[in-house]
Amino acid sequence: MYRLVGAFACAAPFFPAHASAQVLSQYFPEIGRGVGEIWVDEEQLRLSKEFQPQGLHLGGFKLNGDLNEGVGYIDNANRLPGGVQSAIISTMAQIGLTSDWSADRLYTNASVSDLRYPSQGSQNQTTWTAAIGGYHDIANDRLGFDYSHLSLVQVPNTIGSFATIQPVKYRVDRAALSYTMARDGRFSLIPEANITNFAFDQSARLPSAIGIAVPQTYRNRAVIVESLTGRYRWTEAASALVMLRGTEIRYTHGLVGYPGRDSNGLALLAGIDYNAVHLVDLRVMAGYQHRFYRNAAYPDYATPIVEAQARWAPTRLTRLQLDVQHGIEDSAFENVAGFTYTNVQLGLTHQYRRDVLLSGYFTFQKGEYQNTPTHLVGSILTQSGGSQTIFGGGLSAQWLISRHLSLNLDYTISNQNVLGTTGKFTVNTVMIRVDLNL
Repeated sequence: MYRLVGAFACAAPFFPAHASAQVLSQYFPEIGRGVGEIWVDEEQLRLSKEFQPQGLHLGGFKLNGDLNEGVGYIDNANRLPGGVQSAIISTMAQIGLTSDWSADRLYTNASVSDLRYPSQGSQNQTTWTAAIGGYHDIANDRLGFDYSHLSLVQVPNTIGSFATIQPVKYRVDRAALSYTMARDGRFSLIPEANITNFAFDQSARLPSAIGIAVPQTYRNRAVIVESLTGRYRWTEAASALVMLRGTEIRYTHGLVGYPGRDSNGLALLAGIDYNAVHLVDLRVMAGYQHRFYRNAAYPDYATPIVEAQARWAPTRLTRLQLDVQHGIEDSAFENVAGFTYTNVQLGLTHQYRRDVLLSGYFTFQKGEYQNTPTHLVGSILTQSGGSQTIFGGGLSAQWLISRHLSLNLDYTISNQNVLGTTGKFTVNTVMIRVDLNL
């Protein structure tokens, strides 16, 4: 799914927006899909069709918008052992403009999220995103393009992050281009290239470094990915996929006296894509990947890679969804020498009444880290070996009052450890939200 655009199409997200996820998989398309296309969850639309926002039609475009205001309580606003409780004031808004032409597609969208913690002002955070993209059909081929800018924050309770006493701001810029050849044929090819730039301008304040802010510019880097995906459609509902992907990571701020951390990676995946409308939707890509560091001071990484999603509607009112990911982390939440991660989410949505949607989810995340080479221990590049584990879940109820107004009640819980601290801690959050749609 293309989450930045697809969010406008759904009356309620299947997984709550505050569920932690890898930045590349949270905001960008699934591997092996062309860029520039808008994903719409037809099953979710069917569940809430009577209350689906209609947007505004402006010539050949459709304007969608959403404003979400919420208040709540969190028992650990610092997201660290011994954190302090606080109220939460939440404001989220998003707007999108999408063409409704009979051929080709162009879209642009933007979103903003502001969280205020009255008892813990140091945890206040504002993030925003913007994107423009689309596709152009050339005979039976399709050229897709996209540019995205994300202004985000890193917090301790995200897999792969470390203990900081306040959120760390960073930026992500990504440009992507794909060309799908013979997209309606039995066999098609999708070459794709994208470049993602990560920029950390704000220093991090660590619990172990009282009064000292540690610069983060050493994490600035460009991630370049080239891939070639082959799709063979053996039935109308089922396709086989094979993908070859290369990755180059180039750090833009070297550290004097320390070995460079540039690396190259290679992955080979195969899988299936199956869609039986209103029954089962299954997509699995699995294979093996290897990351080679250009400097021998860092050990190579090799691990299986998996990206899988399964949706099942056992009844017309109920839907289950399972998401599984495993691989080498290349996102903004990357420690110095990288790490392997596993992410599993299981969710359930049920239409209790025509105007009431109930949902729940469970998530498990795990990061495995290597030890820093001996000659780097004690430096800014120190990374302790071990693992980070997050268990979480949540419940949500949404009352669809009209096409333009809904009321939401959310509860989430997570239990985890954080790099740089000892022991585990739990974070409980309760939110009441009012949602306004065009």
